[in-house]
Amino acid sequence: MSQNRRPMYIGTEPKSATCDRHGEMEQQAPVVTFDGHVHALTKPVSVRNCPECCLEIARESGGPTGSEQDAFEACWRQLVDAEWRNGLQRLFVDLGRGAVEEETIYLHEKLDDDEIPDYLRESADWTIQTAGSSNAE
Repeated sequence: MSQNRRPMYIGTEPKSATCDRHGEMEQQAPVVTFDGHVHALTKPVSVRNCPECCLEIARESGGPTGSEQDAFEACWRQLVDAEWRNGLQRLFVDLGRGAVEEETIYLHEKLDDDEIPDYLRESADWTIQTAGSSNAE
């Protein structure tokens, strides 16, 4: 990666989430899927990305460039693959097997309320759907 390129930001100061080359970054989901499990950030921190930098990285690595979202997901996957076992996982809680589509988190197993971070459970932006339930939590 170019030293001037800043494709991702994870932190508590979203105003500092700017790319030196392209400006303000875009808000992204506070969850990631890894090894078939859904992982949510343990604290309500901001996840942002620079779409242009992610597209550049996707082009350079032969990843998907059909949309900014595809490029972000490829960029996020590179970060997770490279850093997950080197400490990145400390920032996340494992919600179990599941998937994420748009603003809905689908979990294969029902969890107790205290197993889901408060900010995510109380968010108006996210719906949590568990196996066997017809209502969103």
